[in-house]
Amino acid sequence: MSAKIVCATTSNEFLEDLPINKGVDIVWKNVNYTARIKKNTRQILKNSSGICKSGEMTAIIGSSGAGKTTLLNILCCRAQNTDKVKLTGEISANGQNFNSQTFSNFAAYVMQEDLLMESMTVIEVLQFAAHLKMKGTDEQKYRKVKDVLRIMRLENCQNSLIGGAKLKGITKGEKKRTSIAFELVSDPDVIFLDEPTSGLDSFTAYHVIDVLQSYVKQENKTIICTIHQPSSEIFLKFDRLILLVEGQFIYQGPRDQCIDYFASFGFECPKLNNPADYLMSIMHGESERNRQNYKTYFEKFELNLKPVIENELQHHKTNLISNQQSEASFGTQLQILLKRNLKNVQRNPMESKARVLQSIILGLFTGIIYLSLPDPEAHQYDQRAVNDYNGAIYFLAQNLHMNTLFPIVLSLPLEKAIFLKEQDAKLYNATTYIIAKLLVESILAILCPVIFVSISYYMIGLTPNFGCFCFFILVSILQSSVGMAQGLFCGAAFRDAQTAVSVTPMMILPFMLFGGLYKNVADMPDWNGWIQWISNYRYSFEAFVRNNYAHSPFKIDVVGQLNFDFGKWNCVFLLIVLFFSFSLLSLILLKTKNQSLQ
Repeated sequence: MSAKIVCATTSNEFLEDLPINKGVDIVWKNVNYTARIKKNTRQILKNSSGICKSGEMTAIIGSSGAGKTTLLNILCCRAQNTDKVKLTGEISANGQNFNSQTFSNFAAYVMQEDLLMESMTVIEVLQFAAHLKMKGTDEQKYRKVKDVLRIMRLENCQNSLIGGAKLKGITKGEKKRTSIAFELVSDPDVIFLDEPTSGLDSFTAYHVIDVLQSYVKQENKTIICTIHQPSSEIFLKFDRLILLVEGQFIYQGPRDQCIDYFASFGFECPKLNNPADYLMSIMHGESERNRQNYKTYFEKFELNLKPVIENELQHHKTNLISNQQSEASFGTQLQILLKRNLKNVQRNPMESKARVLQSIILGLFTGIIYLSLPDPEAHQYDQRAVNDYNGAIYFLAQNLHMNTLFPIVLSLPLEKAIFLKEQDAKLYNATTYIIAKLLVESILAILCPVIFVSISYYMIGLTPNFGCFCFFILVSILQSSVGMAQGLFCGAAFRDAQTAVSVTPMMILPFMLFGGLYKNVADMPDWNGWIQWISNYRYSFEAFVRNNYAHSPFKIDVVGQLNFDFGKWNCVFLLIVLFFSFSLLSLILLKTKNQSLQ
């Protein structure tokens, strides 16, 4: 037996497109999973072997901490060897080894949390998956979407929004079935589900499981799910059970034989009781009596069931698995993501309207505050007047940057889970996602600075030359765009929006302090003065200053006072470089932090 987990394939078997029989058996042998927590180690799975057969729905049942979710994640290749985790054993599909890259060619994973874009309708969500994952013509994809809607009984709500915190939408049960339908569009042979009934009422939970059970029988699929404590009606829908206690199997086999098996050695389920409740009652680790019985469970499994399982492992399916799915081209991915992002903006107009209104109000407020600045003609040698104008210019640079930065810092962590889920399913890549995000966000990153500057520029009394005004607009858009790219970077760096909002100001503050207003650039020490070279404030402030005082009546050499020596067009170029640099860093972060959601 291999000393490490075997999940890699060196053949092209998954990539062939041959007319073969459907049906995939998932087999695992001698799987061990050990986690190191501080100085202690805990073996979560202990030398487990098993099989999940095509045409059957298998339930993995166990109390909290028994290892059922860990087993599911291992079978999905969503658990990897790390410094803190050791994983050994062998996993195969119809005798063919697979890994996280080839997993999505024949299988799908439905998370416990329903991660769907809330501004899309049910049918739009399925069409999105179909266009990015399915082979064939648009007509074939449309028919497939309609078939999945029928199978999952979603026809009545197909034109309803998914909904969420901001938008009213479909029910929890419909959302769960939509999450499943999202994966079924690509016609996977194997479907893994993590707690598919979690958070649902009993009727809705039964409806979800009933739909899955019908699908298994009609399409000869393999469905494997974890479930904590199913009702008696749901329990009867499963074909096969796997019961886990402290990382070891105590039962694996047909559901209809489970109760008789435990009754054969003294653990008889009372009549009229829910069998699942009884099984949980004898497995739960909080009971000292149960823990004393674990040894009996393990011994009986080794004696009676393990030989049966080993025999089944020798007779699994071996037919070739074809690649059921395809990856769309870069152009198609970009087009579809752009359409989705634009719909999201259109159906959440409050955020866009709020940002536009904010630009108008801040423009007026800033203009009013600086409305009474000294006239340059009458104060040509007045240093105090120059300082006032410098303060106004720097304040504009700050607002242009912050007004674009924080909305993206807030929104990206909320979308990141959806992005990770969809990228794990090989719908699109991180590069396409970033480009589509930047293109759509650029609409407001251009519009809002134009509104803000157009209102405040002449109210403040900056140089009235129209060419200077146009250059000011150009730099304002670039400053806003850098804020957008930095927002993507900060949003990609953190898991949740709260952490991102808390930490981002500390990341941005050095750029503001080294912008050239609060301290002269010539007075910055060598050990930290380098920060100014990556500060967008440094370049935007110099560009603004050079632009404003080049045609100003002031006789004071403001550029010389501030020791600015780049030149305004060099500053424009460096702002563009910063925009692309932070965009690239955001892309790298998304790629390196793209860990499978567990």
